Amino acid sequence: MMRRLASVALLFGLWLASAAADDTVSLDARDWHAVRSDNFRIVSVLGEARTIELLRQLEIMHASVGATLNGALIASGTPIVIVAVDDHDDYASLGAPPQSAGFFISDLRESAILIEDSEDTSGVRVMLHEYAHYLNRQAGRIRYPRWFEEGNAEYLSHSRIRKQAYEYALASEQHLYALETFDWLPLTDLFEVSDTTAFDELGGGMYYAQSWLLVHYLRSLPDADLNIPGQLRRYTELASDGTPARRAFETAFGLEIEQLERTLRAYFDERAFASRTLPANTALPGFSPKVRAMTRPEVQLVLARMAFRFENFDHAERLYTALLADEELRALAEAGLGRIAGQRGDLDAAARHFETAIHLMAWDFTIWMDYAQFWAQRLPLSESYEARKHNADRLIESLDSALTIADATPEVNSLMGFAHLARGGDLNAAIEYLEAAAAQAPHDQASRLLLANAYLYDGRLEHAIATAESVVRFEHEPNFVTEAANEIISQARGARRP
Repeated sequence: MMRRLASVALLFGLWLASAAADDTVSLDARDWHAVRSDNFRIVSVLGEARTIELLRQLEIMHASVGATLNGALIASGTPIVIVAVDDHDDYASLGAPPQSAGFFISDLRESAILIEDSEDTSGVRVMLHEYAHYLNRQAGRIRYPRWFEEGNAEYLSHSRIRKQAYEYALASEQHLYALETFDWLPLTDLFEVSDTTAFDELGGGMYYAQSWLLVHYLRSLPDADLNIPGQLRRYTELASDGTPARRAFETAFGLEIEQLERTLRAYFDERAFASRTLPANTALPGFSPKVRAMTRPEVQLVLARMAFRFENFDHAERLYTALLADEELRALAEAGLGRIAGQRGDLDAAARHFETAIHLMAWDFTIWMDYAQFWAQRLPLSESYEARKHNADRLIESLDSALTIADATPEVNSLMGFAHLARGGDLNAAIEYLEAAAAQAPHDQASRLLLANAYLYDGRLEHAIATAESVVRFEHEPNFVTEAANEIISQARGARRP
């Protein structure tokens, strides 16, 4: 399944030396705490007091900003897991890009945030930046252009809490220094960037500084909160039709690029960056986080899953293998090793691990979902109808077993629709499941592409076109997703001609 990856590059001037942790002690052997509030769970090596403070800041941002961001948030039935470390080497060892200090990963099962909170980074700001990516994802019915995605996350996360208010849109000293000292990127270059991981430290610092400045300026304009959602939708419509990014921006926002570059220089030189405040009960009535110390096997499981998210399979394998000695968590470790073997193409080893996991803990929902993902990955590799039907049947059986344990999730509905579509013979069932997945997670393009295909096969040509067009609109730039969606549109339009 597709997943959304969004990272924040370190701001220029941050030194990436390791924190003062004892490097003779492995990360999983240190003291970890799990701290839970009404909305979030942080697994942390930072110590109890610091972790509670991070959680409090996050709850205040959630309560104050979440309800006001670009329209109503889409309800999410998937949990958010936050892992916090205090050493950059430990952060990077899990697989996160070493030029970053925070990373947001999301799929149909869960959202995860990894942050570094050390002497060299502000864990609060990094965490709030990554959470802003989550808010953007849940508020938007489109995929934001990268300059807005990152600039808006910086705009929201430079904040403080005082006088019963959440104050944000504060000027960033790092951004101001970068903008004062180094050459600016042309705005046309800024608009073209879709992957920030290729930047070096200086280039990344300037990209984030200029994106922050541009968003700060746009949000300072009259009626910005009312206008920006529509402007972003218009930008997406134009860009998805092949309009170059510069012209799409000028048309959607009504701003000419050369003039805007001069305006941004003046806006920066004035240094009159107005902050914004929202009422916030900083005492957070009812905020009584639950704290517990974690066992080493529990920590190993958390870190293995995080490494797997980053496709750092070697590190995840070492942690899962260490977990095999733990009686309570062995089944989950076997399932994790099964996923890794499946990703590496060792299907026999994957099957053995999953069979062991199910034998040990057949009542665990996540094990059945891991097993379902294994069969889903095999479906596109099926070399015959019989093999495809066999793999689809096994996928459905795994999902049926999961549904005896818990209610359907977006992941269950999407995979079930995929299985019925691949198996053939029951398009109505495929459509029903995929419609449910698309309604639950409108940002998930895989489910929507499958749904458009199902409509096409079922002869619902207008539905196929509309759904595929919504995929193209969401993406706003050409890629393999838009190519597949445009192919569906072409086939549907061809089929409806007399």
